[in-house]
Amino acid sequence: MTKQEVFKKRMASLKNDLHGKYSNKRFVEQRLQADNTVKIDVNLPEDTDIFDPLAPAEYGQLNPEIFRYIDEQAYFVPTEYDLTVNFVGRTLTAKQQKQLETALHDHYNMQVYDKLDDIRSNRRLGIFLLIFGVIALAAYFFITLFAENLIFHEVISIVGTFSIWEAVDCWLINGHQTKTELHNALQMALLKVTFAENKSQKQSAAD
Repeated sequence: MTKQEVFKKRMASLKNDLHGKYSNKRFVEQRLQADNTVKIDVNLPEDTDIFDPLAPAEYGQLNPEIFRYIDEQAYFVPTEYDLTVNFVGRTLTAKQQKQLETALHDHYNMQVYDKLDDIRSNRRLGIFLLIFGVIALAAYFFITLFAENLIFHEVISIVGTFSIWEAVDCWLINGHQTKTELHNALQMALLKVTFAENKSQKQSAAD
């Protein structure tokens, strides 16, 4: 059996699971709320640092593990859904809640601005490459009328063609990828943050 046949066989055996148990649709349905947002629960045990112990306290930088977990869960949620991040596991003070919410939004807002900068830079690069490529090809056709150096002609032709191709690549391929990343960053920047009280602590206080 060839490698291609083995691959097809394995894909066929996983087909049902890929479209059922492991589908994004099922992931979303399990977490979809009445307001049509997808809820991501984040557990904060008492012994877990909320803020990065390596960062100065005034920075209010969250523990990177919190971002990592949220990003992992949000990866499976299509961008057309809004997100709600719900922190559970302990009761936080109003100040801690505000700090945590601000740190989350600041982190993802920075990603949005970073992607916007990438789009602007990508657009400028594409325009530069297009103009350079057009000039190079125009020079190629002009020089062919007066010069006989075929090697020089080919070099200019290759440079011009390559520049135009790279310009198209900037707009169609890199541009599409960057816009997709921007949509993902916007989804994260606009997430709603909620807090659930630690039920065990609440029950103990009542007793």
